[in-house]
Amino acid sequence: MFDLTRSFILALAFALLPTLAAARDEQRVERVSFKDGRATIRGRIKGYAHVDYVFPAGAGESIQINLRTNKLSNYFNLMAPGSDVAMPNAMSVIEYSGAAPTSGDYRARVYLYRNDARRGVTANYTLTIALGEQSRTNEKGPDYADGLTGGPDYWEVTGVGHGDELSMRKAPSPKGALVMRFANGVVLKNLGCKNTGGQRWCRVERPDDPSMRGWVNGRYLRESAGPR
Repeated sequence: MFDLTRSFILALAFALLPTLAAARDEQRVERVSFKDGRATIRGRIKGYAHVDYVFPAGAGESIQINLRTNKLSNYFNLMAPGSDVAMPNAMSVIEYSGAAPTSGDYRARVYLYRNDARRGVTANYTLTIALGEQSRTNEKGPDYADGLTGGPDYWEVTGVGHGDELSMRKAPSPKGALVMRFANGVVLKNLGCKNTGGQRWCRVERPDDPSMRGWVNGRYLRESAGPR
């Protein structure tokens, strides 16, 4: 009797393995890497699967997203930092353009409507995300507070491409003299940000060495609790 029970349990466990694997595949999270403020992602989803594309944006920074797909039931939702609800005018859309209401990590969730999801339909798509484009019409743009005037005290470097590092420069420009470089995960003190040349640049310093300060591209920063 014991052997029969154990055999049944093992058989049931093996039978459930494909189902459990499929469930893991249905939800995937990918962090987006940008080049010159733009990212192009090509992907595929099937059935009830969905992918969350995570990217950082600063308060007031423009976000533009476009989804090109071969299925009419393929859409995306855009969620603000810390929220599981789509932003206004960003639910079940293929295009979105607006300003980030707050600083942090945003999620663009790509999925299929239920009518095709339940039939196991596969969609091939290209998702394009652009940050900071609208600020080109206002070169001065809004300034972003430092830790003493309402902004975060610290930033964490994030979203830099594999094998690359974030450059700190003496001036808020990609042509500014190089000071040093930082890998993903490095925490920096926030000294304030501003829009320059259509991009958000933030003045930062090393928490352990205040003399080491300069400007970095703000799209690669997200709010941090501080040095670990």
